[in-house]
Amino acid sequence: MNDDLSSMAQLMLPAVDKEMRVILNFDGKPSEPFLGMMHYQMGWVDESLQPIEPKSGKRIRPLVCLLANDAAGGDWRQAVPAAAAVEIIHNFSLVHDDIEDASPTRRGRPTVWKVWGEAQAINSGDAMFTLAHMALGRLLETGIPPATVVRAMQSFDETCFRLTAGQYADMDFELRDKVTVDEYMAMITGKTAVLLSFSAEVGALVAGAPHEVVKNYAQVGLNLGLAFQV
Repeated sequence: MNDDLSSMAQLMLPAVDKEMRVILNFDGKPSEPFLGMMHYQMGWVDESLQPIEPKSGKRIRPLVCLLANDAAGGDWRQAVPAAAAVEIIHNFSLVHDDIEDASPTRRGRPTVWKVWGEAQAINSGDAMFTLAHMALGRLLETGIPPATVVRAMQSFDETCFRLTAGQYADMDFELRDKVTVDEYMAMITGKTAVLLSFSAEVGALVAGAPHEVVKNYAQVGLNLGLAFQV
């Protein structure tokens, strides 16, 4: 089973990486400053915006999306834009999270705000937020029905809102002496679990699964996200 999962990841993740490079306009050459900050966050360039061997994150979320799509009977290649959108929105959240937490490093090197300042990092994160939404529109190019794409976009927006609510709670807890278990679970639901939930949900949705099945995939993703964060 582990060998099967590893083989699928080796097949799926390069396709996601290729899609993200298209969305974020990275051609493997030195980046110009505006896009370069996003390319830096993705691990494609160094502080001088020169291409490097990629230093990306775990990419669990896009993999969950594509595995859910495959399991629900879809052609995972059609879901690649959604998987890319999930990973880009995750990285957007990290850019802003690093500012809000005053984190000087991420993945073993200086964070975007530490290199270019808070104002430019905020703007760079905003651009990634926008491009992640635009990425979902590329599902149309893979043959996904417009109505399904609209549903995916609606769920994506709801997820993004819940992400900000979770981040609010996380920052609020830093100012408090006591946090209950229920409050903690609510916080990690918004901060982490909802994006994994959407990852599984949109994979099943793009596969054309029935509504109740899509909901079940969303619940599996939510539980996985809670376990991951705990």
